[in-house]
Amino acid sequence: MKNFVRISIMTSMDRHSAIHELSTVISQSSGWVSDHTLLSNVAATINFEIDDLAAYKKLLSKLEENTLNPGIELEKIGSENDTIQGQLTITFIHNDPDLKQDVPAFG
Repeated sequence: MKNFVRISIMTSMDRHSAIHELSTVISQSSGWVSDHTLLSNVAATINFEIDDLAAYKKLLSKLEENTLNPGIELEKIGSENDTIQGQLTITFIHNDPDLKQDVPAFG
């Protein structure tokens, strides 16, 4: 069984700063970013892998320290020593307009 976690965060922090801080926290916890998706300036997802359960607990602790208040949506951990795959979903709270760009018709 694969180890998998899904974490969500809502923040009013600037999205560039938040994404940088989150990737730094993942790296400091013996993890690495495997993929990411940006959804305009509204949300982002960061897929990551982390060494083991101890590193995952360190990640959660560092997120709490940085007042990012992680919400654990799913936590399936079968083995404490195996790599954990995770998905971190960040929702940005702001009053800025959407970054939607008009795409001209073609053809």
